[in-house]
Amino acid sequence: MKNNIGLFITKRAQLSPDVDAVFDVASGRRQNYVELNERCNRVANAMTDADLQVGDRVATLLMNGPEFVETFFGTAKAGGVIVALNWRLVADELSFILTDSGATTLVFGTAFNGLVEELHSRGTDGTQVTNWIHVGDAADRPAFAHGYEDLVTRASADEPEVVASDDDLLFIMYTSGTTGLPKGV
Repeated sequence: MKNNIGLFITKRAQLSPDVDAVFDVASGRRQNYVELNERCNRVANAMTDADLQVGDRVATLLMNGPEFVETFFGTAKAGGVIVALNWRLVADELSFILTDSGATTLVFGTAFNGLVEELHSRGTDGTQVTNWIHVGDAADRPAFAHGYEDLVTRASADEPEVVASDDDLLFIMYTSGTTGLPKGV
């Protein structure tokens, strides 16, 4: 059996299906492990449907919330590599990290629309991102972005085939860069 961190949610859904996995205080939204696993599967299948390959980088510019958890574990199930971005950084710093990491997908929240619109306007000189996914209300979504909820609800909730495991890369975290540019570790 392959070992993949995304399968932790699958296993927990089998062992503790009715136990709360995520509680979002801001919205009052709760997900038990079965619901969380289904959402993670949908994210994984949506990523695979969008041609995500093993090792492709998926950057996140999100505050803490259910969508970050779903994206983290769903991307792992699909074989992608998460690049969690620090929301306190400015566009030049984010542009460097996106380019350095090779991220081609960016999942971002409404709070960062202005920053993301600036990154998008730089084109391929600023990032290699070609798949922009917006978390939030459709009315707030930039014209160039796909809606997270649209992608997730259209995708299958079936357990995806595990394509990444064991020694495959899962996560890149960037250092603070206090003595130079940030470095991915």
